[in-house]
Amino acid sequence: MGPEALFFGMVAVAALIIVWSLTIRYKRHELRHMERMAALEKGAPIPEEPPEKPPVPWSPRVYLLRGLIWLFTGLGLSIFLWGLSISIGIRSQTYEDRLWRANQFRHEGVPEEQVKDFLTRNEPVRKEFPEGVSLIGLIPIGVGLAYLIYYRGESKRAESKS
Repeated sequence: MGPEALFFGMVAVAALIIVWSLTIRYKRHELRHMERMAALEKGAPIPEEPPEKPPVPWSPRVYLLRGLIWLFTGLGLSIFLWGLSISIGIRSQTYEDRLWRANQFRHEGVPEEQVKDFLTRNEPVRKEFPEGVSLIGLIPIGVGLAYLIYYRGESKRAESKS
């Protein structure tokens, strides 16, 4: 299975999960509506909604949790992408690739001597997945560090007030 098929498979699974969760949510709202309509038709009182949870008092610890989640997600993402680039990143050129390239050279008017030299020369391996892609993980790492810096500042400010 190629990387393109894996990518499209992951996107399809994510789309199915989203559609499934939205369908369940819609069905829940529809059942609640049907329950209320049945109560109105019978003249019974409308069933009450379950009480919502009271809002949690604000705490700077929320930013600590968010910062740690973002930081470790970024680190995990970077390590995963770096490992992926090392494990599948190197492959040698196949003979079919080299013949196709030689035919391209001939079509472009490259002298036959250079084409034969290209075919006999041992081509170095080429990278399929660059290691630099693992730097994408720096984005969530930066967000996590920002949350941690904010947490530290807020906790010091709360200590100075009390």
